Amino acid sequence: MILGLSLALAADPAALRAGLEDAAGWKLVETKKVDGVGTVEVHHKEVHGEDCLSGSTVAALDPDVLLVAATDVEHQASWSTWKVPEARKLTSGATSFDYYQLLDNPSPVSDRFWFVHARTSNEAGVRIFRWDQVDAATAYPTELAALQKKYPDALATRTNLGDWTFAPEPGGTRIRYRICTDAGGSIPRWVGEIAARSTLPTNIADLVREVKRRGGS
Repeated sequence: MILGLSLALAADPAALRAGLEDAAGWKLVETKKVDGVGTVEVHHKEVHGEDCLSGSTVAALDPDVLLVAATDVEHQASWSTWKVPEARKLTSGATSFDYYQLLDNPSPVSDRFWFVHARTSNEAGVRIFRWDQVDAATAYPTELAALQKKYPDALATRTNLGDWTFAPEPGGTRIRYRICTDAGGSIPRWVGEIAARSTLPTNIADLVREVKRRGGS
């Protein structure tokens, strides 16, 4: 039996997506030097009460290989710094698919999982990978029940939507990772925002290193 699961976003999903993609309102909150990557800038803004973050850097890497690696959600556990013991694509398509992932957090923080709908596009040469949260209780009740049975203490993220963009420019490819997220559960939102801020440079670094390993320069 699945108790207390509601994966609906606190804000209207369309409004949250529009706010994330609006260039206005972003404020620089951190500039971090990352070994093997360079400078990563982290920006923040609040969208309809949700904390949204954006991290970006420039790397001499192929945007198509970056996109392939970013969408390789089932194999991220093999190269991600974070522990992802469960990841599965639920649908497949040329430009869209649904998937879930489970993040193994260190105790006493509960593990977190998310079910999302992802889509890719090439917009004037900019490769984009977007994802938006789906209500797994409605869309994937069987898969949700199996995941909860295997990880009974895991919690659904209350909010999880974002995107990767890979924009060619003279110095290489501008890599940008944006996300609006709230871990939910007993973690205060301000703690979750600080944690998310620290993970952005790591996520970008993981992707850059993996693409270099794949020979994507």
